[in-house]
Amino acid sequence: MNFTDIQKDALQEIGNICAGNAATALSQLLDRPIKIVVPRILFLPIEDVPKAVGGSEKLVVGLMLRVFGDLPSNIVFIFSQRDAMILASLVTGKPVSESTVISEMERSALKEIGVILANAYLGALGSFVGLGLVPTVPELIMDMAGAIVDYLLIELSCKSEFALLVESELHEPVASVTGHFFLIPDPAGMELIVRAIGK
Repeated sequence: MNFTDIQKDALQEIGNICAGNAATALSQLLDRPIKIVVPRILFLPIEDVPKAVGGSEKLVVGLMLRVFGDLPSNIVFIFSQRDAMILASLVTGKPVSESTVISEMERSALKEIGVILANAYLGALGSFVGLGLVPTVPELIMDMAGAIVDYLLIELSCKSEFALLVESELHEPVASVTGHFFLIPDPAGMELIVRAIGK
């Protein structure tokens, strides 16, 4: 999707506000300083989502939520398997697991982070577009990136052609994690976002 420089700046500002909200919430949860920066924020075709996170066959951990309210959407947070394990260890206080299986404790920790990130990002986005956004409890899936997108399109009947990507880098004193936040609004919701950016 093509935007003017002013609209691109508005998108970047949304991303920065989202990241600031999320960093504050995570800092409170983990009781340590957290910084989140947003290298890029853009709309991309939904079929390009796997490419944005390293390719269709890259093994990733996805946290998926449905959003209700004025902007019906799907949200997906995608992390590499390694980065997901680092995030889980920050919450549980246990060493980073080298296992390829996510334990119930790690799943619970990642879902808790998903709730916090979703509320932080949606709070900022909702304020920007002037709409109320309410996320559901996250579902966690570990699979190839292409399979996660297929799940969205088939199982969740996602009808949107585009996704809003907010690439986020999370930094704390001893670890760094890169995550990808995708908001995939229903077609009518996409028009609302684009109209808000246009203003």
